[in-house]
Amino acid sequence: MSQRWGIVAVALCALLGACSKGPSVAWAGPGWYLELPYPVIAGGPGVYGGPFTYENCEVERSKQIKPERFLCVREIQKPTKYGFY
Repeated sequence: MSQRWGIVAVALCALLGACSKGPSVAWAGPGWYLELPYPVIAGGPGVYGGPFTYENCEVERSKQIKPERFLCVREIQKPTKYGFY
């Protein structure tokens, strides 16, 4: 039984990390980036798209399953790494 939960945990971690990148890795230039903050996980926010104009970022945010959880964050320069991410 515990082996099954281990496999489920590994699969869940892979799914959470498969679609997103950290801010310093995903940065491709100045603009608005669609981010999903992780307040509990020490991995930092996940970036799901960008750079956009603000209007395009809001359109992409509204396409998500739970748009109220996503943020449009303006990045002017490449983010530095803070903490564990």
